[in-house]
Amino acid sequence: LYSQIGSFIGFILLGSALFLPYPIFWLFLSRVIDGLSGGNVTVVQAYISDVLEPEEWTKGYAIIGAAFGLGFLFGPALGGLLSVRGYEWPAYAAACCALISITGTFFLLPEPKRRINPDRKGGLAIYLRVFDYLKIPGLRNLLITFLFFALPFNLFTSMFALYALKQLSFTARDTGYFLAVVGLFGIIWQGGAVSPIVKRIGETKGLILGLLSNMIGLFGIVFVDKWWKLIIVAIFFSFGTGMTRPALTSLITQAAPENRRGGVLGITSSIESFSRIAAPLMGGWLIGSLHANWLGLAGGFFTLIALLLTIFGR
Repeated sequence: LYSQIGSFIGFILLGSALFLPYPIFWLFLSRVIDGLSGGNVTVVQAYISDVLEPEEWTKGYAIIGAAFGLGFLFGPALGGLLSVRGYEWPAYAAACCALISITGTFFLLPEPKRRINPDRKGGLAIYLRVFDYLKIPGLRNLLITFLFFALPFNLFTSMFALYALKQLSFTARDTGYFLAVVGLFGIIWQGGAVSPIVKRIGETKGLILGLLSNMIGLFGIVFVDKWWKLIIVAIFFSFGTGMTRPALTSLITQAAPENRRGGVLGITSSIESFSRIAAPLMGGWLIGSLHANWLGLAGGFFTLIALLLTIFGR
């Protein structure tokens, strides 16, 4: 609830920024508020690990991915339609979605059984706990693998609009339509394909398959010179992401101590946040100083590291 309330306040402030003195200040403040109250995905993942049996975790995490796919499908299209009325309208619409989420969480979501951890620490020790997690060999390798999965994912998604403009002369509307198609692919993969495949071959082989598909998609960016080739890249990339994220999250949850799963999933969110900072900086330099195709080369190389860690690092 606290995280969702922070998002609600942040989006209201974002929509109001244009009408306030020093709009840039309020814009950044709105993002800071949303960032400080972030972590709702981590809480949802921890909730799933509490209420579902271990063999159902991958399916539960895939459903989260399908929900994100719905967001990618309808979000860009709705944002494009609302922005015609004014740039503040998409922010207000996002605030309404956050308010609906707050209401649903408060009235419809039961609190799981509380587990008391006698070794729980506070203060700075909470942040130092990550070094304890890295001492667990299986967990350490999985967290490093997550880093080399999250970095190319955010490298591509954060730089896609600039890449599409440079490489294919996409307009903002073209970009929105394409992201909607990617969201549709994500719904198809995570809504119906991931769980049966993982149930048949297991999380580890599913992770290998997902990373391999991701790597093919990212390296394929180098050969894109027509919009239909980008669709092929999107098929591989969306399938790889849809397979990798739930399988890897499930493996991380299984490797974590039972009373530390929420903390470990919080570490994955921190890794994701770090990659969201590093990826745009790296991507901007690659496109500005080298060539747009280097997004695919760099992303594919990072994914190759994650793939090798998965195969040989266990």
